[in-house]
Amino acid sequence: MKKKMRKAVSVTTALTLSMSLTSVAYAAEGGTEAADYIPAPYTADEGLQGPTEYLEPVFYENEDGPTIGVTLVGVISEDGKYFKDSNNNGELDTFEDWRLDTETRVADLLTKLTKEQRIGLLANQLMCSPTVTSADEVYDENGKVDLNQLMVVTEDALNMVVAEEEEIEGDAATKINAGAAAVETAPRPNSTGEMLTFENRSGVLRATTDAETGALWNNATNMTAEYAAVAKNEPTIPFTIISNPQQVIKIPGSMGVAAAVMGAGAEEGDYSLVEHFADVDRQIWDAKGISRMYGPQIDLITDPRWNRNSGTYTEVPDVAAGIASALVKGYQTGTDGAQDGDVALIMKHFPGDGASYNGFESHNAIGQWRIYQTEGSLEKYQLVGFQAAIDAGVAGIMPGYSRPAADGTYGSVAQSYRDVELTPDQVANAYNTTLLQTLLRDTMGFSGFVNTDSGVLSMGMQYGAEELTAPERVAAMINAGSDIIGDGFTGVEWQDYYDAYDQGLIEEAALDRANASTLATVMNMGQFENPYKDVEESKATVEGLSDEIEAIGTDISRKSVVLMKNHENTLPLADVSKKVYIASYTSSGADDETVEKWTGAFEAAGYTIVSKADEADIAFLDVVPGGVSNSNTFMNVIDLVDGLEVEEVNHPENTEKTGEMAEATTLIDVKKIADTAEKVHANGGSVIASIDISSPWILTNLEPYCDALIGSFSTSVDARMDVLTGAYNPTGKLPVTMVSCNEVIAVNETEVDGNVYEICVSPNDVPGYDKDQYMDAEVLAQSPSGSYAYKDADGNVYAAWFGLSY
Repeated sequence: MKKKMRKAVSVTTALTLSMSLTSVAYAAEGGTEAADYIPAPYTADEGLQGPTEYLEPVFYENEDGPTIGVTLVGVISEDGKYFKDSNNNGELDTFEDWRLDTETRVADLLTKLTKEQRIGLLANQLMCSPTVTSADEVYDENGKVDLNQLMVVTEDALNMVVAEEEEIEGDAATKINAGAAAVETAPRPNSTGEMLTFENRSGVLRATTDAETGALWNNATNMTAEYAAVAKNEPTIPFTIISNPQQVIKIPGSMGVAAAVMGAGAEEGDYSLVEHFADVDRQIWDAKGISRMYGPQIDLITDPRWNRNSGTYTEVPDVAAGIASALVKGYQTGTDGAQDGDVALIMKHFPGDGASYNGFESHNAIGQWRIYQTEGSLEKYQLVGFQAAIDAGVAGIMPGYSRPAADGTYGSVAQSYRDVELTPDQVANAYNTTLLQTLLRDTMGFSGFVNTDSGVLSMGMQYGAEELTAPERVAAMINAGSDIIGDGFTGVEWQDYYDAYDQGLIEEAALDRANASTLATVMNMGQFENPYKDVEESKATVEGLSDEIEAIGTDISRKSVVLMKNHENTLPLADVSKKVYIASYTSSGADDETVEKWTGAFEAAGYTIVSKADEADIAFLDVVPGGVSNSNTFMNVIDLVDGLEVEEVNHPENTEKTGEMAEATTLIDVKKIADTAEKVHANGGSVIASIDISSPWILTNLEPYCDALIGSFSTSVDARMDVLTGAYNPTGKLPVTMVSCNEVIAVNETEVDGNVYEICVSPNDVPGYDKDQYMDAEVLAQSPSGSYAYKDADGNVYAAWFGLSY
């Protein structure tokens, strides 16, 4: 039998500083006869605190099984097959035998983990990124990988890891050393422990790297995980790299994806677009060694003021379900759970944060309550997407920060799911046994791992658990059904986890469940056998996808554009002799870069650009409203306004009004739109606008002045220009209902059972297309359209599924 290796290693490697490693003589390509035991390719001197040089991983190929990848642990040869000697004991342990089922392997591994390892599996590192992001910064003058360019093994560097995410901007985020350096060499800030004592084995990547750097960093983190295992004589737990969604493939925002899907497949939608995108994106992530995603976000849009609407897909439950299922099939390559080469999705924010209290966001106490005012809304609307993801085999679920309002408070009514009555505790979702066990696992059938959102332990979002100590909060979440705490160690000490365990606060069965859920995913994804990447293969994979990446971006971008209004066939544009005036409107003022891009696009099409509206035959307005934020000290405004006075509340602490007024702006200089339209129309010309739909905007200060209106979702100029000129006949459909007027979202003080609450006249938990049936006729009578949905001057109703074509 011949030993097969992807990479040859040198016979000896001399390292500097306090570490000396030597390779064993198993390096020649083609190999020699394999012994029963193959020592580690490198060995480490005793008493060292961490690796000082990058080690090229060595791979052993099984003909009918997984590849084995190692640096500092050995390989066992048995029955013509290779096995990783994860704990370096020279024996094939049950958990190391990839021929066995995952449940058997995990059960054995649990008996061999140290207490520190078991506790370490309960948390993710909040900040976790390489020092640099591009390969040209990784190598020294001799072309050798400089480990310090990937990670910095110093206590000062470790202090950076727990910085607040909001404080890290731009290039600073790339300087957060993490990986194994932050994870393996664990003295926490202001503490003095020995190095290599911190057992956390997962972290959230906060930077976008190229494929080569990503693969190298992944290898470095896992090299260090092996080093820690050898140094402490314990099983190697691979390092898991997690990330929020990354925009490597240039597609529109999430709602744009839904718009494309809804238009591409008539009434039922075409979800193959999403599955194809997800599969290609998966290959990019896998090439970089990123194996889990904090997302996607599949909350249903039901309150138009919620600032996270722009990060999710739609208000239509069936569309949310179709997208959720397609995402799982694409990123996890089917419906059998996450396997080798997949990206394990962690769908969020269960059970849906969209039913927010008048749009306030649960990052702040004012938005902590989730409101179900409508009988059956949890099952009919909010949980449809999550159930589809679960049925498709999604690996993970992330609970939101919010907590359910009690029956009778805020106008809420009791909910059930599949005839199971739900009476959740009034605590945040991550602490909520009814939601995580009774609903998610027992009723909906979820069998993966639950990963909490970041901040639910110690950053002010521990709603209902504020009076508990940090160890009590750790235990409460694990006992309730959470498996991994997302914020790791921000604001708490590693000792708090130990205290939760040592004081008997964590139930043994809950700890077993949590550890087993995490380890099963790591094992199923092949990371125990080979967590390493062949760097050249990673580079080739991403380079080989370049044409497909561009094609997917173009296709989805074009299909996402929604033609909302086309008075007297203003579009498509055809007469290039026309003079065009271009203007940009945003919540922070005109965007010169956007104007420049549109100028180039119109000039390339043959049009003449003029600088004054009264000289133009066509005015093109790029409209990007904003100002819908969780930091506002007032209820979010979705009208297009500049300097509107609104009532201020004691945000984020509570909902009491301060008696003061604040200014809300969603579109600076919005009044100039009417003036521009008047000048162009006086010339017999037309006004065309593109509105960025990050919220379900009220369009009364824009639409009446436009002859044509398209909806976009941070969509590229090129894709929109293709629609404007007719190079692409628009197919996109609105994924959300545009709100008709402020009267249909008015909030009034209402007495319920002797308590006064501010309750919206349209229910917070029902999507826009269905709100009318739950609203008073007197309220609807105040709307120009007679409905919750906006109606334009041509009679088009901007409800979900609406969109024109040429």
